[in-house]
Amino acid sequence: MSQEKLTVDDVGIADQIEVLKSALEDDKGGPQNLLDRSIISFGGAVSFLFAIATVISIYEIVVRYFFNAPTIWAHETVIALVAVCYLYGGMQCFAADKHIRIGLIYFSTSGGTRRMLDFVNALLALFFALAIAYAAYTMVEKSWWTPQGDLRLEKSGSAWNPITPALVKMALLITAGFLAIQSIGQLWTAWRGNGFRQSAGEPPNKLALIGIAVVFGILLIGGYVLFTEGRSLGIQTGSLMLVGSIMVLILTGIPLAFVTGLIALLFTIAWFGTMGVPLVSSRIYSFVNEYVLVAIPMFVLMASLLDRSGMARDLYDAMRLVAGRLKGGVAIQTLIAAVFLAAISGIIGGEIVLLGLIALPQMLRLGYNRALAIGTVCAGGSLGTMIPPSIVLIVYGLTSSVSIGDLFLATVTPGLMLASFYIIYIYTRCTLDPDLGPAISQEELDIPLSEKVAKLKGVVLPVFVAFTVLGSIYGGIASVTEAAAMGVVGVFVSALIRREVTWALIRDSLRQTLETCGMIIWIGLGAAALVGVYNLMGGNRFIEGAILNSGATPLVIVLIMMAILVVLGLFMDWIGIALLTMPIFVPIIIKLGMDPVWFGILFAMNMQVSYLSPPFGPAAFYLKSVAPKDMSLSEIFRALIPFIAIQVVALAIVLFFPEVALWLPNWVKGN
Repeated sequence: MSQEKLTVDDVGIADQIEVLKSALEDDKGGPQNLLDRSIISFGGAVSFLFAIATVISIYEIVVRYFFNAPTIWAHETVIALVAVCYLYGGMQCFAADKHIRIGLIYFSTSGGTRRMLDFVNALLALFFALAIAYAAYTMVEKSWWTPQGDLRLEKSGSAWNPITPALVKMALLITAGFLAIQSIGQLWTAWRGNGFRQSAGEPPNKLALIGIAVVFGILLIGGYVLFTEGRSLGIQTGSLMLVGSIMVLILTGIPLAFVTGLIALLFTIAWFGTMGVPLVSSRIYSFVNEYVLVAIPMFVLMASLLDRSGMARDLYDAMRLVAGRLKGGVAIQTLIAAVFLAAISGIIGGEIVLLGLIALPQMLRLGYNRALAIGTVCAGGSLGTMIPPSIVLIVYGLTSSVSIGDLFLATVTPGLMLASFYIIYIYTRCTLDPDLGPAISQEELDIPLSEKVAKLKGVVLPVFVAFTVLGSIYGGIASVTEAAAMGVVGVFVSALIRREVTWALIRDSLRQTLETCGMIIWIGLGAAALVGVYNLMGGNRFIEGAILNSGATPLVIVLIMMAILVVLGLFMDWIGIALLTMPIFVPIIIKLGMDPVWFGILFAMNMQVSYLSPPFGPAAFYLKSVAPKDMSLSEIFRALIPFIAIQVVALAIVLFFPEVALWLPNWVKGN
């Protein structure tokens, strides 16, 4: 992919989604390229640890339920394997430039301006890596050696008692060291001006220079005040400085995970001194060792396998037989297929890309209104936030200590309600104006019975996988994590039955899982560290007191929280929002006497709105990557407005009528 062939939009997509290759592949050279490319290459081998973890998880389920045998070793081994993948995924994403960044400014630059921003980003990334390395070293020092300097290797303390804690902590230190070396390499490349969309001979834009100077001026002044005054500033001023530093840093385009992690460490040192650094390292270690998080790579792997097999396409073809004769039938069948896809994988980006490749060309070929086709694909693909097994709800349950099973039950009705609203909207519009969604030709509908039966068979395996995953959770057979492992095996066996399993399918699915999880988990690492530091500063008590003592009614307080989430959703990813806000918001909800399960559904619906809303709106970028070249981002965002309005209506219904979400989990508990 040459520089001449890339547009500004293409660059934005390449940084925000997994569909396009990293620009590093086209770089002219530099010492960091050899390291980065080596990391990417070796990542293929590391990603197979996910496959090993899946096999061990299935073994754990079998021996526990059928032989009542202890499986402590399996449980701890899975956590350790996945933790190593998470840590390596951070390096992999850094090498391939897959970390999430708020790039509204960054993506619109080129030449000397891009070179300057890359230099600034690499410098900040170096500070982050060195700080993480120092934090990790404080852990390794206590984990590997006694105070007298003798080797001791910390063990888990379980009946199996392996040395996995010592190994994972050392892996974090090694990861931080490699991140520092990668940052130095990127500094060198930016300095030489031979990086992607850079030019050594082209000076940066004067306005950009002024902007960067202002940003660094603010940071230096704020840093001086923070480190000289420290705790004497008070939590109110500290809160303002913390939020302000996040806002300022993300404008440079530095990855979001690095922003939160760097700020967490700086505020720790300024507030508590270097003695507080172990707090950050312990939060990071605890986060990567959360067993619930193991479900995330399993579901991502499910989605990756599904994406690369032909099951999703066959499912879509089968839906045509059901909805073909309806007004706007192809759009309606797209939404029905989206619900099935969401129930299988719970991953949003892959669904939008898949529907963009399968459904969008079909609707455009049939003469569907472009805005209606665009909105259908993006809104339908985003249903993954609501339909279980939703990754959004898994992360919410983890951060809020809420039952994920209850969340999955509670989201069934709102999720199906939202999908129904989309269908009603499409059917109504196409009934009032048939030209918006022309019918499928009679020739296409009148296919032989044998072909109809063959197409309907395509529904069997995806439905079986969805039933296996959700049935095992609701039936109490398996935890969410174990059900995710069962889902991976279900999709793999289905692909095996269909004779679609190839080495390339397995390799590419695992590699995509490594990069996706590295991106997700490293945002979580930074956010977990930041929340831990802020709570120790007294931030949770400060915000809780400010809200509860404001005199506002509980409903008004919830509306304020929703407004905050909407604003954050305009420029931040849902993962960062969840990990930054939920540890503060959920305790307040509980103190107000409200149900945290209900609030979790509100959060998921709010994040679905953010998924479509400009300017960040990831759904639009996912679709843009596979849409026709004449379909601009502005056209996509305009097409999403009616669907955003529908989402807001559905959100309001659940907000004012909590039983819409809570009746099913309450009914299950009552029986």
